[in-house]
Amino acid sequence: MPMSVDWPISEHDFAAYYRFAPAALALRECVRLKAVRGIELPEPILDIGCGDGLFARMAFPDRQSWGIDINPAEVKRAQATRTYSTLICGSVCDVDLPRGFFGSAIANCSLEHVPDIHKALSNVRPSLKDGAPFVLIVPTPEWTAQLATVELLRRAGLGDLARAYSEGIDRVFRHIHMLDEDGWADILRPAGFEIVESRPIVDRRTSWAFDVLLYPSVIGWLVKKATGRWVISPLLRDASERVVWNLLNTMSSRVEAGPGQGEHLLICRAIPSGGTSRR
Repeated sequence: MPMSVDWPISEHDFAAYYRFAPAALALRECVRLKAVRGIELPEPILDIGCGDGLFARMAFPDRQSWGIDINPAEVKRAQATRTYSTLICGSVCDVDLPRGFFGSAIANCSLEHVPDIHKALSNVRPSLKDGAPFVLIVPTPEWTAQLATVELLRRAGLGDLARAYSEGIDRVFRHIHMLDEDGWADILRPAGFEIVESRPIVDRRTSWAFDVLLYPSVIGWLVKKATGRWVISPLLRDASERVVWNLLNTMSSRVEAGPGQGEHLLICRAIPSGGTSRR
């Protein structure tokens, strides 16, 4: 069986996420955490689309970082965790950011949701020091192709239904920019960034497990709609965490990794003013 960059999933990471998020989301975030760790992000770090701050707290603990999110409820939750030295509630497209201040930036599955992506990137670039690393995690155009439901529908000859399911999932997650590496390079370059390295993450095993976990995660979605939180009682989640984690690892051992990928991890750099791209 091919080696997987996603697996095994850290039980510690999964437990931390599972207390506050649906299992499907916890799985994806664990894969992203594993991919990001080891990448050098100089301080101060700008976390774009920071959400509740849990990812930053686990990915780069005790580092000086700023968080920005357009959702006031998420900013309020991040504020309670004290993850960031500074929090900004607003749109990354037009919020005022200090020029040449940040040593690095990260956008964990956030920029694909921004309608005016050119304006967002053009606003971020002046806030970064020349040569600063900028890490993006974004879905690939074919991210739904390896979901269990999509594959099974296609095998059954139900291609139209498989496409409808894929399109429905994209609408639920509100994806706007579904690009390959070249597509992202074309968007990043005019804003003053270049892609230094692209790493594939979210393989077929992860996609299958994620899709299976989406169904029970609907309960968490309903809870969040009603209460603003994914989980009513984190303590109750602790009782089932190890069972779900074991189930995930058992499932992964029975699914081939496959050649495709669900997400890009793009390591970029801020091209120095007046400088040239390495490519």
